[in-house]
Amino acid sequence: MARGNAFKRLALTAAGLALLSTVTAPSAAAAERFWELQLNLCNSGIAGCYQQGRSVPEAADLIVQVRPDVVTLNEICAGDVPDRLAPALARAWPGDRIYQVFSPAIRRDTGTPVKCANGQDYGNAVLGRVSAAAYRGVKTWTGRYATQDSGNEQRSYACAYAVGDHLSCTTHLSASSEPVALAQCRSLLFDVIPGIRTAEGISGKTVVGGDFNLEYDTADPENAQKCVPPGHVRKGDGSVQHVVFSNDLAFVSTTRYGLRYTDHDGFLVRLTKP
Repeated sequence: MARGNAFKRLALTAAGLALLSTVTAPSAAAAERFWELQLNLCNSGIAGCYQQGRSVPEAADLIVQVRPDVVTLNEICAGDVPDRLAPALARAWPGDRIYQVFSPAIRRDTGTPVKCANGQDYGNAVLGRVSAAAYRGVKTWTGRYATQDSGNEQRSYACAYAVGDHLSCTTHLSASSEPVALAQCRSLLFDVIPGIRTAEGISGKTVVGGDFNLEYDTADPENAQKCVPPGHVRKGDGSVQHVVFSNDLAFVSTTRYGLRYTDHDGFLVRLTKP
């Protein structure tokens, strides 16, 4: 976690959201809210943290209550977004345009998508909303990294450009090699995203959320801060989830939500945009 992060940490309960502790940053009343929610839902059906699919409805409930503008998602199945998560964001923002892009992890041995236990593709997704008045279409990008660890699951990224409004990306980096995770992170932040921004003529308003499998630790050669480009800011959840955003977006505060059915907190970063 970066020094100076303002945190609220909440737990999702049957009655709703219970406040555990609060330290809030000053709000930027004049600017438009732009909130990013990072979620790792552990929904492959294979990992030990899997909870019979219950993390997806739990996440959908959180989306409806929090009303984020962008949701970055890791360890999900392809059907989770259209079946439960995109409808939740549509309920949170009735009348707005909802976009989504999914990118599977790729098997090293076959070059085909990694599968969840239910047979669907397994990977990452970006989900977001644009007001109907501002909507000018969405362009999407997916890919896998040139640098991978020795495991069979090859890591990928997904990006969506809401034309004229914002660029959002997500990724889930190597869990077995921090040097590989850092190389993947730098590839996305220093190469892939600048390439998209150049191709589309995007000058700013970029947000990247994900499970980086890297911690913020200045004594660690694989410090998560090393994949933050100039002109960008990183906020972390105190563990391995991070949100990196261009500095034309103003930071307000962060909140961690304790979730029952996944091994990662929900991590909300409140920003404003001009």
